[in-house]
Amino acid sequence: MKLSTAFAMGTAALKANALGGGTPLNVMLAVTNRCDQRCRYCQIPARQQPEMTTTQVLGLLEEMKAAGTVRLGIWGGEPLVRPDIGDIVRAARDLGFWISMDTNGTLVPKKLDVVKNLDHLVISLDGPRELHDTNRQEGSFDHAMAALEATHGVVSVWTLSVFTRHNLSAVDYLLENAQRFKAMAAFQFLHHNETMGGSTDSMRASDAEYRDVVRRLLVLKRQGAPIASSTRYLRYLLHWPDYGVPKSAAPRGGVHCWAGRLYCNVDADGAVYPCSLLIGERPSRNAVETGFLPAFRFAGAHVDCRSCDAACFTEYNCLYDLDPGVMWDWVSAIWLTGRRRARTR
Repeated sequence: MKLSTAFAMGTAALKANALGGGTPLNVMLAVTNRCDQRCRYCQIPARQQPEMTTTQVLGLLEEMKAAGTVRLGIWGGEPLVRPDIGDIVRAARDLGFWISMDTNGTLVPKKLDVVKNLDHLVISLDGPRELHDTNRQEGSFDHAMAALEATHGVVSVWTLSVFTRHNLSAVDYLLENAQRFKAMAAFQFLHHNETMGGSTDSMRASDAEYRDVVRRLLVLKRQGAPIASSTRYLRYLLHWPDYGVPKSAAPRGGVHCWAGRLYCNVDADGAVYPCSLLIGERPSRNAVETGFLPAFRFAGAHVDCRSCDAACFTEYNCLYDLDPGVMWDWVSAIWLTGRRRARTR
């Protein structure tokens, strides 16, 4: 991560902690619901929404920049299915955003020209072939591995693994794979709401099984394994009361929720929500219709949950709480993958 990006985020977070208020430092932008895969725990491709045009997305990026956004996370759906994704990434690069993208990997080898303009790429990988394909769809493992091969030494990469009852045994494989590709491995549990994920009860492991795998990750991280997930997040996750209920109206673990104050999610049609867990569950305003900043402020006024077990949001919350350990974990993880990439060139 650029020093200027880290400084801007830290300064704004410090101001928010001391004085209140907020700035949309970090925006997760869903550029499409379309996807070329059908994962068993995701219903996003089934959503019926109008999709923002190229002109609308580019205008939104300019508004986000003016509002103080420094980090842009591009997701979907599968963002690389958009024919104009290269234009979107180039525009974001020109505006000075630090840009990451979540992908299933299928189109990565064909769109390396787009990927090369990213600061960071997150590739979905849930384990070896049988376990990955059981979670997602048959043949998807080969695409994820082809993406890792194609991006080796090209861009900073993390793999992101969703734990279900099928792939709790995949930890060693995932960490060995991260070592092989000079990447880092991040982990999360099922957390999408009904709108985004449908019913996933049949895929969920028991709470005891989930706690066991978190304990194992904590031990391995202490031993130096390439685990991107922060120690604070893993400890927080270990004490989550019920993994079948991903969000709570009560604060947990001394972590504040900064959704709608320091980060937000822009849906594929331009609607702005505090985070993706609240899509379809809270009122929203559309940034295309009202402008980004008014839509962001409206989203911040409609947050009635105070904690969740979603990896990305909990990590953001700890980061914006200015937790020194989380800041170190994230800076070192991003720096380390960048260094590993440089050594392979």
